[in-house]
Amino acid sequence: MNLSRKPHALDAAIEQSDHAVIITTADLDPPGPTIVHVNAAMLSMTGYTHEELLGATPRILQGPDTERAVLDRLVANLRANDSFEGCTWNYQKDGTPYLVELSITRMHVKDVDYFLSVQRSVTERHPRQEQIHRQIRQLNALLNSAASNHDPSTGALNHRGLLLRLQRLIDVATPTDSLTGLVTLQFKRLDRVDQAFGFEAVNKLMADIVENLENGLEAGESLARTHEHTLSIIIPVDADVADDPDLHMMTRAQTFAAAVRDEDFDIDGNAVRVEVSAGISRAPTNSNYAHELVTLSDEAAQRAPKEDAFPIRWADHSIKDAKRLEIQFEGELDRALTDRSLVLFYQPILDLSCDEVLGAEALLRWPQPDGHDPVEPDQFIPVAEELGVMDRLGMQVFEDACQQLKRWQDLAGNAAFWVSVNVAPVQLRDRGLAARFLAITQAAGVTPACVKLEITESALEQDVDTTILILNKLTAAGFPLALDDFGTGYSSMGRMIDIPFNIIKVDRTFVWQTPNRRGAGVVASLSHLSRYLEVHALGEGVETVAQETCLRDCQYRYAQGFYYAKPMAAVDFAVWMGWPAE
Repeated sequence: MNLSRKPHALDAAIEQSDHAVIITTADLDPPGPTIVHVNAAMLSMTGYTHEELLGATPRILQGPDTERAVLDRLVANLRANDSFEGCTWNYQKDGTPYLVELSITRMHVKDVDYFLSVQRSVTERHPRQEQIHRQIRQLNALLNSAASNHDPSTGALNHRGLLLRLQRLIDVATPTDSLTGLVTLQFKRLDRVDQAFGFEAVNKLMADIVENLENGLEAGESLARTHEHTLSIIIPVDADVADDPDLHMMTRAQTFAAAVRDEDFDIDGNAVRVEVSAGISRAPTNSNYAHELVTLSDEAAQRAPKEDAFPIRWADHSIKDAKRLEIQFEGELDRALTDRSLVLFYQPILDLSCDEVLGAEALLRWPQPDGHDPVEPDQFIPVAEELGVMDRLGMQVFEDACQQLKRWQDLAGNAAFWVSVNVAPVQLRDRGLAARFLAITQAAGVTPACVKLEITESALEQDVDTTILILNKLTAAGFPLALDDFGTGYSSMGRMIDIPFNIIKVDRTFVWQTPNRRGAGVVASLSHLSRYLEVHALGEGVETVAQETCLRDCQYRYAQGFYYAKPMAAVDFAVWMGWPAE
């Protein structure tokens, strides 16, 4: 390994730092990371030379009193791409132990990952093993008085100080004799205070709340301001003090919440009541790591039921696994987009006036390996929207559909065949969408008239003026418009008058209720509306002959649904249509 590949851009800052800095490779599997750089402060703290540390592993600094639990947590955090903060015993070259406070983060430089660790010795030389617990208590006192671990506005611990103190309590807690609880209080609607009086008023309000809560803290409890509108209280619980630790923590959470909720706080002469919700997590039940415990407590407070007199919720440890699955799913979706491994299926659309299939709707699917069922759009589309990749995905769908349409239209007698493509709501914010779509159709060799654009009614509910402008541009470019899921959105009639749609697709929830349920009246009424507006009506979700008959009786032009065929891959669709194989 080339140990000279350290991130040179950090050299000046590292060498001038009073803190010891060590940079290693990001290898976590045996034999582990390798030291590639240390600064002068690191050499001074450990007594080693550059030559002795470079190329070695951090184990060179460990010894008999280095806590295994802390090292396990360190590795677990780094494997999860999380940072690490903690405290353990290391050893100087001459064998002298020292208590070191360290933080480790991953950094990426020129396509190479490294671990950057900033360290400082926080205790005098350690003479004897039996003094470890006394030294740790001294360290806690030292950290409690350090301004860097406290919120300057309230004097409470800040997020960093909370993590350091919480992890120390977790490390000494045992499953049978004690546990460490964390209550998180989230204060609602404080943005209005900021808007009315400024952020200094928010800080003063938080300081008043902290003072109110500190008056009720019990021995061993610690208060921290972890976010702008959030406080957390550490609650150590000894089994010999509380027979029911969970009941004790719930009681404390209710006490804290009531101390805020029932108080009139003064803001510029105005009496203000503060809404509060609370979340509770506990170690080792929920986690052995401070960062995770804080996250769980925050999420529990966020989800606490507002209708309860005391909106308090226990942490759900399964959230961690769910979040990891979400992150994994997001990564897989991003790779699928990059590899263009999402594919289009096609569902035929029948023209009821001639009983022929004249078009098909392009529907996106995500095939899975090993014969598993494809991932359905209702699973991955919301994720794509959260990731902000819907425009990218929508353009891929449009391009693939146009290219497939061209291949089908080149078959004898298919020149008029058309496809319909769904347009994502975010794409209707792009004033250049018509030009982009037009360029793709020209490159594929198809006419815009054969590519019908399906717009969901919900896409029309925001920034209506911009949306109508873009839809008018699409119409001017020659693209027919279909209003999808018609009847399920808001202010449908007004939109139908303002926007030049060619087709209304009546939602399947109404078609399924034909011919003898109340939905039949809706289906009939929308048929009359379509004729009045001089647009075609398409019934979605047809599954029975009775439903098709109802659409015919109501003079619907088009029908679509499982009664005719399920969505199929392009090759299967061609076979179903009786076309030559591509």
